[in-house]
Amino acid sequence: MVNKEPSPNKAPSVARRLRLPQLQMVRMAGDGANFREMAQALHVTQPAITKMAQELERTLGAEVFDRSASGRRLTAIGLAVLPHAQRSLAALGQLEEELPRYRDGGQPALRIGSPSFTAAVLLARPVARWLQQTPGARVQMSDGVSVQLLAALQAGDLDCVIGSFDEGSSSDVDLAQLHFEGLYDDHVTFVVHPDTPGRTRLNKLGQLLDLPWVIPPRDSQVWKVLRQAFTAAGLALPSGVLETSSVQAIGAILSEAPGTVGAMRVDAGRYLVRHDGLEMLPITPVIKLPQIGILRLHSAQPSVALDSLLTLVRAEVSTLIAQRPRRARAATAVK
Repeated sequence: MVNKEPSPNKAPSVARRLRLPQLQMVRMAGDGANFREMAQALHVTQPAITKMAQELERTLGAEVFDRSASGRRLTAIGLAVLPHAQRSLAALGQLEEELPRYRDGGQPALRIGSPSFTAAVLLARPVARWLQQTPGARVQMSDGVSVQLLAALQAGDLDCVIGSFDEGSSSDVDLAQLHFEGLYDDHVTFVVHPDTPGRTRLNKLGQLLDLPWVIPPRDSQVWKVLRQAFTAAGLALPSGVLETSSVQAIGAILSEAPGTVGAMRVDAGRYLVRHDGLEMLPITPVIKLPQIGILRLHSAQPSVALDSLLTLVRAEVSTLIAQRPRRARAATAVK
């Protein structure tokens, strides 16, 4: 058990009593490190690590490290502290990286996470315009699937994520930490070369099974909902599949291979229709995806720079929604 210190009339706040190495210890424990490995990483002795752990637990009034486990795992309280430690250390790391720019009168970098499809279609023009309007500014864009980007946001490595958010699959902890602003509804689109044989007759999912497929990776939302749709319809998964997260690669393959079908988000489908002269298939029923939007942490106050960039992103959404893809026809949605 942790021995709590008597509380004076005006006890120092937790923030005043915490030490930076203690936050580093929590983060390392979250990565699976034991006290010996922490001591080596922080260049102190193991007894010093033990003492810092005890001081941290007295400060928080609860056990943080599970000493009954092999190595040093985090308790339930430790797991609750972990994301706060990660974000604090990430903010300090960003400050250290940006200090030279601050000294020279520059502006901090905005760190935006987005799947490559959304980055290519939705963010390219707003980011380019924002950089033109903000001399000396810098944007760091990170690519990844939704789960990876959400983890980076919660760890404090990103200022916001622009992509999908599946509230139904999110934990209560995630929902409490995150603020989601929906931008537009999303669904799976099926894109082919205009010379695909029998293209005008392709309107059902089962008709596509005999074709080669180009599709995002299996840990993507597109694969997840497609697998559910095939299972619900009693269909086998496609066998001839090429997986890639690059919308440009999908467009290049479809442009060179009539008879191949690409499955992707609606923004990526519209991009390939507009830029590569491809065609969307009116497949019914529509397979819905989680809504696309802006994800931020409740605890992080957005900067003026981030707000100005997001204003341009919202304007771009209005432009994209107003554009109609070629030969797309209305269909009944799967709910």
